[in-house]
Order: sequence, then structure tokens, then C-alpha cells
Amino acid sequence: MLLPIWSSETTAAELLLPKEQVKAGRTLFLKNCAKCHGKDASGGSAPDIQGMILQDVVESVRGVEAMPEIALSEMDAKNIAVFLMSLSPDQARLRLGIN
Repeated sequence: MLLPIWSSETTAAELLLPKEQVKAGRTLFLKNCAKCHGKDASGGSAPDIQGMILQDVVESVRGVEAMPEIALSEMDAKNIAVFLMSLSPDQARLRLGIN
């Protein structure tokens, strides 16, 4: 399975989101995050997180403000990030500093 990691040097064309990771991330998201962030991550009782990148996910699951800490493996965090990026690729590119 591919584990994409993006840096500020990643071009828009390189922002590939493998379907198997999007699917795995969606499953994990629905199990761990959808209750508060909504099934499409657009918000609910918690903020809209569409387009979040790996760094955002890793920092958030440590527990911030009203969000509880969630124990995720590195692979699970990456898959959730890929799913969130797939929901708003333009927002993800902005977070990565990609034009």
C-alpha cells in the first residue's frame, strides 16, 4: 500500500490520493471522527476538517481543546489524512503550500 507524504515542494500533479487509502481512511473516520465532525467532515458539533493534512491529523488526535485524545497508528492517521484531503484537495494543497 502506498503511503504518500507531501512536503511544501509537492506539486499539484503529485498530490495523488490512492483509492485504497481513501477507502480505508473513510472507514476509520466514520468509526472515530464522524460523530462530531459529520460523515463528510464538514462539521457538526465540531469544526469542518475537510482538506486536513497528515500534520493536522497527528496534532489533533493528541487531544486539543474540546477534542479528546484518540489512539491511532501512524498508518491509520495517514489513511484518515488521505480521506480528508480527498474531500477538499484544493484546501489540502493550500495547507501544504502548493499553488
